[in-house]
Amino acid sequence: MTRSAAPFALLALAALSGCAAPPMQFYTLGAPAIAQMNAALPATAPVLDVSHVTLPDYLDNQDILTRHGDQLNRSPNGRWGSRLSQGVTDLLAAHLGRDWSSYIVTTQPLAETPALRLAVNISRLDLDSSGQGALEADWAMIPSDEHQPVLRSRGSFTAQGSIATDAGKVTLTRALVEQLAARIASTPPRP
Repeated sequence: MTRSAAPFALLALAALSGCAAPPMQFYTLGAPAIAQMNAALPATAPVLDVSHVTLPDYLDNQDILTRHGDQLNRSPNGRWGSRLSQGVTDLLAAHLGRDWSSYIVTTQPLAETPALRLAVNISRLDLDSSGQGALEADWAMIPSDEHQPVLRSRGSFTAQGSIATDAGKVTLTRALVEQLAARIASTPPRP
């Protein structure tokens, strides 16, 4: 390399190092942080199985998305730690486990048939460019006894928050899912 080319090479190397993207950040909805009751349950405690939540295909991945009209923008350096449907399922189960402490609430298959199964379908979960969040869902509480009625319900939830950062988007998403969890928990099941 000639003496005149050396400064250009150093300048090019410095420019490339300045273009390095910020490190990828991974987020959860915080389900493990929800305190559970530590009281022992009797062996006859009813089991509530929270089925895997369904989401529209375009949402059920690890991308943190923001809606701008018909366009979806993906965060360049933030991702969910798992598929969004798994994070929502875990957060719902954690809330219901806390709120319905007389039930064994699980998302995992057990050897016995659960007394109840909760099936949740989220048809909309959007954060728009103004920081408005919206969630629409329907759910069913399905008893194992075929002679008991299936209890169905639906709800629409909104929340406002900052979407300037990925952490803000996560907080807004969590607020929407927690509203859903509170609505479901407001009607305790009867096995």
